Amino acid sequence: MGAPVWVAWTVAVLAVLVGFPFAWFSTPLGTRSATNLLLRAYRRDGLEAVEQQYLSKLAPRRAGLQLFNLGLALDRAGDQDGAHVVYRHAADRGSPPAMVKLGDRLTRHGDDDEAQEWYRRAAEAAESS
Repeated sequence: MGAPVWVAWTVAVLAVLVGFPFAWFSTPLGTRSATNLLLRAYRRDGLEAVEQQYLSKLAPRRAGLQLFNLGLALDRAGDQDGAHVVYRHAADRGSPPAMVKLGDRLTRHGDDDEAQEWYRRAAEAAESS
């Protein structure tokens, strides 16, 4: 890409703060930068602050996608409980991948009825997209 890392971070922060869907923000580097920004804010300030500061200006579905990416980052970092909560918030905002992840987690914990409901909602959301 050639741009210094600080430029990528600056664009990521601006995209999150302003809520514009910059094309760069959808690239793998942009997504990673935004996810890292959210992960650091989550660890520093908690989920409620992340949702208010960074995601409140985004459309619910886009905010759900950002939360889903945060959940994946927490999963990779070994924070299973945090990931579960974040997946639930992302699913509540209409993210089909988060609905599936949440359903998988609920199935593993023996809550098959709620898991089936999330799978059904994910399928409906995917059909309507």
